[in-house]
Amino acid sequence: MSRVYRSANPNHIFKDRSEIEEHLLAKVGGNAGGKIGTELELFVTSPEGRPITFDQVEMVLEHFAGQFPQAKAAFEKGRIVALNIPGVGDVSLEPGGQVELSTKPCANMAELEQTNRAMRAALENTAAFLDLRVKGQGHMPSFLDADDMPRSRFAAYCGYLRGQHGEKADHLIDTMKSCCGLQVNVDPMGNDFHEIYRALMLVDVAHSLSQRTERQGRLHETYAKLVPDQMVPVFEALEANSNETLIAHAVDRLLKLKIPFMPDAAAAEGFKSTASVFGATPSVGELLARGALTTEILDNALTLQLTMPNLRRHGVVETRAPDSPDTVEDLMKTAKIYHDRAYDAQSRRQLLQDFSGIDPAALKAAFLARFDEPREALFARDLGNGKTVADLVQTIEGAKPAPVAKPRPAMALRSQMKQRNG
Repeated sequence: MSRVYRSANPNHIFKDRSEIEEHLLAKVGGNAGGKIGTELELFVTSPEGRPITFDQVEMVLEHFAGQFPQAKAAFEKGRIVALNIPGVGDVSLEPGGQVELSTKPCANMAELEQTNRAMRAALENTAAFLDLRVKGQGHMPSFLDADDMPRSRFAAYCGYLRGQHGEKADHLIDTMKSCCGLQVNVDPMGNDFHEIYRALMLVDVAHSLSQRTERQGRLHETYAKLVPDQMVPVFEALEANSNETLIAHAVDRLLKLKIPFMPDAAAAEGFKSTASVFGATPSVGELLARGALTTEILDNALTLQLTMPNLRRHGVVETRAPDSPDTVEDLMKTAKIYHDRAYDAQSRRQLLQDFSGIDPAALKAAFLARFDEPREALFARDLGNGKTVADLVQTIEGAKPAPVAKPRPAMALRSQMKQRNG
């Protein structure tokens, strides 16, 4: 969801952790909330299902823009890489040539559906005109061979990954190029932020446990294994009963996050490699320790986290579990699940009450093991307080999952987690 954000003082240097926590609390404490938006990544392919070239992607963006007189193109090195459509949203280019449709912040579900239909119809019109196809699905193997899209931030991130992980980085990059997802974004609401965050985490995790799609499998085998501090939910936050406690858990994770690039107004796309400035790729915590962590750098770092869910720089909570749906109808069904848990206080609090006694370590163990055991055994896992994975999935998705075997004790799972973590 597109949203304007202005930092009060982008050059402020954080002196200690408490200032970071105050900064993040300010993002949610003063936010009236109530809006919802989506970011839908879609594959645009040849009639044979192959990825298209950057020249074709640029043609897609040009034709798309022609359907909205107010559209404004963003350029890099003289080439179109994104669109902003006032009153509608943004269209942007992803690493393998996928097209992302990001709506404006919408006041309600009806406006969100209207906006998504307008953007999807425009993309379908463009595809028909250029004899291309639009696919909404989580993973497309043909895109493993897609050309790298020539955007400087993609190139910088790929360079960072290769320097950090060597040959393993190719698997990370292939995942970026071949996967598409749906993000549902909501505004947190003041003192209720910790409730919203915890409820949305349960929704994201329930989707991951029930779907176990090829896209999620690739994310698990690549990003979640190599950079878990970017991918694995902050399960400790499930026991937070205040904004302050939840933000403290979020900062624990944030301080470990590596920052491969940082804002730079003089650069082609507004950033530069942090390694070129500091001699190596630093973490948020390392920049804090050396007195070099500015508000601008920190807020940019928030956009690099891929945790479920994630607090972004503009005070939006971004969810990211589902694969990209193929129809607006399916998109809206998923968006409603997130919307209701965020803005229906009674529904949200009932969910949190029903699962208040579960063990975060047991839920984390189930999440990490979801591709390693059969569905029946996974759904039978005991989460504590008499709840199983099956109970969580059924509560979130409203459908009874497949029959399950006898639950495994949560205590055994905690022991297993200790062994795994050494």
